[in-house]
Amino acid sequence: MPADPLPETCYPATVWLGPGYAVYLGPSLRLDPHSGSVHCLVIGVDAPFTLRIGDDEQVLRSALIPPRTTHQVIAGGERMLFQYIDPVAMDARITAALKTIRADIAMNPAAAELAADANLSVSRFLHLFSAETGTSFRRYRNWARMAQVMRAVAAGADFTTAAVDAGFASPSHFSDTFHAMFGLTAGALLPNTRLVVCGDEP
Repeated sequence: MPADPLPETCYPATVWLGPGYAVYLGPSLRLDPHSGSVHCLVIGVDAPFTLRIGDDEQVLRSALIPPRTTHQVIAGGERMLFQYIDPVAMDARITAALKTIRADIAMNPAAAELAADANLSVSRFLHLFSAETGTSFRRYRNWARMAQVMRAVAAGADFTTAAVDAGFASPSHFSDTFHAMFGLTAGALLPNTRLVVCGDEP
């Protein structure tokens, strides 16, 4: 059963997990350069932040960062908001593949299986998937796995079990993927963060 959100003052940080999105609101984090799997909306709640992409730096109050963009967010205020947004595909075959990945992530759906379901060659499927979603098949599957882990942990599972059940090869594989995707370790984020599940995946 989804938990009811507590007032902001009850926890230093909260992550809401819903169908097609995840939202972090809480203290500013020291993030390493990283590259997300889906679009991320970044908002400096209390003050502007610095967005560094390559040699370019901009001071912004908000930014929409595309998938597969290596970047670093350097906070200027006390609180930040990050919203991760699932891709929406126009092609019905890719929409179906996205749903299958989210529904059967523990079954580790392979590109070849989804390509066959879509009546496409593997190479054509992978190209179309990337063109429709803005991210790669492998990266999106890792994103779906990560969402599965977070939901399981919110329900009381331990990280090791949740990571293996979601298809990560080992706890270290999960840890490395988390850091590459979000710019910090799960251990640095989650001990003082409330996880709130908002509804079930369709």
